[in-house]
Amino acid sequence: MEQKFTVTVSNPSDCKRVLSIEVPREEVEREEARILKRFSKELKVPGFRKGKIPLKYIEKNYGDTIHSDAVQNLLPTAYEKALVQEGIEPLSQPKFENMKADRGGSISVDVAVEVRPEVKIEGYKGIKVQVKPQEIGDKEVSEALENLRNGFATLKVVDRESKAGDYLIIDYAPMTEAGEVDEKAKMSNYPVDLSSDSLFVEFREGLTGMTAGDEKHIEVSYPEDFSEQEFAGKTRTFFISVREIKERVLPELSDDFAKQVGADFADLAALKKRIRDDLLEEEERRFNREVEEKIIDKIITLNPFEVPDSMVENYLASLIEEDKRKNPNLSDDKEREAEINKVFHPTAARTIKKYFTLLAVKD
Repeated sequence: MEQKFTVTVSNPSDCKRVLSIEVPREEVEREEARILKRFSKELKVPGFRKGKIPLKYIEKNYGDTIHSDAVQNLLPTAYEKALVQEGIEPLSQPKFENMKADRGGSISVDVAVEVRPEVKIEGYKGIKVQVKPQEIGDKEVSEALENLRNGFATLKVVDRESKAGDYLIIDYAPMTEAGEVDEKAKMSNYPVDLSSDSLFVEFREGLTGMTAGDEKHIEVSYPEDFSEQEFAGKTRTFFISVREIKERVLPELSDDFAKQVGADFADLAALKKRIRDDLLEEEERRFNREVEEKIIDKIITLNPFEVPDSMVENYLASLIEEDKRKNPNLSDDKEREAEINKVFHPTAARTIKKYFTLLAVKD
């Protein structure tokens, strides 16, 4: 038998719908009667044979349970049918509010869901934006060639003081509070790149000017937001012993170097041409991306609309999860999560607006 119910829909915002559903008392009583019949067949009560328990006994002792089961059975069905009837496609899980389901009466409830905003895009044809192209000249080609050259650098052991850009092999260990070397935590033959941005400045400065065989102590101050919480905001002293100093040896820019980069390069001129072509192609992609993003921003400004909170929340939740994956040593930090939510909320909203804008333009 088809379930009867009434539903009215209100639109508190562009992205929210509230379905006010009422299931009449007759439907509730019909469902209760169905559950009561099932109880009478399955219920086991001492002193009664199975299937022979008086219905009045069941109603008196299990009436609340039967009513609760009836409500739980009727509401999801009524909600699903209301969605179909009203043509609503929810983006979020439903929130059931203001429910009234007293025994002997009807059931009424408000169900709040988020929906796709109705985006109407106008005035986007003929939009003009200003994007400055980046020049690709000899300077840019030379810089790219130098970066490539650095990638083919070799390391040579040298007998001199270390300087910026060198590569060191060291032994190091933290010092205990008693001022002794912590042998258990000692690292041997550890490589250190003095040009690395991730190297603590105290190490970079302290290791500069040392020679093979030198030993010294270096004090390091960890930042408050250091990934390993046990060291964050603290100062530690390390014992350092230098084993080797190596310098980078760059290959000579020649036809042989070009062939070393790739067999399809006959000479250095061919390599430079490829680099220039690649840079021009990359700049064209960058230029087109910036043009597209500026056009989208202008369309969004001309056609403002709300975005579903649930989609923004899901976007931010994914950023927080990614942050945890990248920083596994960080403890659950509510302040960090709050900061991510605050900083990236505009980005999340803009990304979702872009998604709906592109859908609307395609439609």
